[in-house]
Amino acid sequence: MLEKWRRKMVRVNRIYIIPSGRGMLFLAAIVVMVLTGATYNNNLIFLLAFFMFSVFVVSMLQTHYNIKGVRLGFGSAEEGFEGDSLTLHLELSQKRARHKRMLRVRTRSKTFFTLGDHLEELLPQESAKPVRAEVQAWRRGVHALPEIILETEFPLGLFCAWKVFRFEAKLVVYPKPETKQVLAPRSFEAGQDDLGSRTSPEGDFGELKNYVMGESYHQIAWKHYARTGDLYSKVHWGEEHKHYVIPWLVQPTDVEGSLRTMSGWIKNALDENATFELESPGAKVEPSRGMDHARRCWRLLAEVKGEAA
Repeated sequence: MLEKWRRKMVRVNRIYIIPSGRGMLFLAAIVVMVLTGATYNNNLIFLLAFFMFSVFVVSMLQTHYNIKGVRLGFGSAEEGFEGDSLTLHLELSQKRARHKRMLRVRTRSKTFFTLGDHLEELLPQESAKPVRAEVQAWRRGVHALPEIILETEFPLGLFCAWKVFRFEAKLVVYPKPETKQVLAPRSFEAGQDDLGSRTSPEGDFGELKNYVMGESYHQIAWKHYARTGDLYSKVHWGEEHKHYVIPWLVQPTDVEGSLRTMSGWIKNALDENATFELESPGAKVEPSRGMDHARRCWRLLAEVKGEAA
């Protein structure tokens, strides 16, 4: 019932406050005590009931004051796979130097729901403070960032006060990698057939050669130099450089399954430190390697219109 009322109140940065479930029980106890005192004409019960009602009112004022002047800013949102946790980077700020306690940041969404229950605190000397919220990645696609709720139940939990914030941002969810099909590399730059004719700094150690001025100091055999005083460079052999061409497999009958397979191939190429390219009909992806290149390819898969988009 309380959550239903909250969803109807969506004005940005406006403070809303209602009694919590605990507060409703507290108020019901006050009513029962007043009726009991009136029935038995007992002044002590009246005194206790009025004291509890004063606590109820003061708690309402303190809860409202605790969230007053506090704002929430948006920094960035991490990208991830289906089912993973996505981190939202936010910032709490306050206009005046006050001590704000028991502040909770969460999303108002049944799909991208918040993981964990972390309470934040703003000290008087802190005008702003970075905070994070972990949300569950719902399904593949590019989704609008859900509404963010800043709420508090300080000090006694009898009232809940909250603010609603809307940010113009997107949540990018990649297809979950699956490796049911094996993709063979298209070509090799250096392998066992030409062992020794090509070298790589990531390969196995092969031999020492005379140092040539201008070579990277990372390749210098410093231990050998410390023992003998002679300057040599290390030669590494046998590193296998693979290149993958990831085909575009998207079919109308199984959009999500084909995207998960392609996502798995990208992940395998990334784990092998191989160069790879994606045959995308909408955008040309040049061959490259590394996490940034993988994110570009995964983002193209996330933007595909289909079952989950």
